[in-house]
Amino acid sequence: MSEVVDKVKYRRPLNKQQLRTLFVLYWYRFCTSKQIAISLKRSDPKSIQNKLKVLEDQELIGKRYDKTYKLAGRPAEYYITPKGARVLEKVQPDTTNLWATKSLYKNKTVSNEFLKHTVTVVDVAQRLRILYGNRPWILPKSYIAKYSFYPKWAPDLHFKIPARSETPTKHYFVDIWDGTKPFFVSVRKTRNYSNFKENGDWQEDEPYPAILAVCDDAYTQKKLSRQMKRILDDSWDDDLVFATTTRKQLDEATKPTDKIWLRVRLDDEAELVSLKGLITYDA
Repeated sequence: MSEVVDKVKYRRPLNKQQLRTLFVLYWYRFCTSKQIAISLKRSDPKSIQNKLKVLEDQELIGKRYDKTYKLAGRPAEYYITPKGARVLEKVQPDTTNLWATKSLYKNKTVSNEFLKHTVTVVDVAQRLRILYGNRPWILPKSYIAKYSFYPKWAPDLHFKIPARSETPTKHYFVDIWDGTKPFFVSVRKTRNYSNFKENGDWQEDEPYPAILAVCDDAYTQKKLSRQMKRILDDSWDDDLVFATTTRKQLDEATKPTDKIWLRVRLDDEAELVSLKGLITYDA
């Protein structure tokens, strides 16, 4: 009898795609099946439903879904469980951190606003990857939380382009303002980046990141850009870089040289520039 039970309990070792799924859910907290399919480079989200079900049956992942989702045409949001995190830690040591693991225990109770924002952050991260290629690094908040050289009010994403030849690494702090938080929060967080540049402990010998805001619409973009200009006026720091774009502009861009970032300037009118054009270095 015990031999039969053992055979039923036996599971094959997780394959690369299953581990990749756990890895993505660990760092981004929540993803839809479509987002997971993109991460796995699968064209059809339905093709991974069975694979997700296998992980769910093993209690390595869970999902947020009820009857209201179907009525709203809303996809399920998947998340990694603490058990899944333990498996990931065992198979891929040193790829996790205590802050991120502790946060997993809140996955069943987080608000709808948090869910919406997290899924939007994944959308933006994947869009940046599609637009700017595989060379840049995209680090989510869960990953950077353990490092002291980031502000405590961490950005949604740290987007960085590694050094090449004589060009130093380019850093960008990216926040997504999608209407899930009051507008004044975006202003305070933007000002916090200015304060951190002056009084914080950013990485030595690394240029301070440009501050990028991806706004829900042009109205929010205009308001935030105006506030960024005031912050520049207060800071008197010519090296502080602020820029905004909208989800629509980001989604419609087709090449990395597209000028979709509205660079906010203190003494001049804001201008649209490419990502590369936001940060320049003297020869």
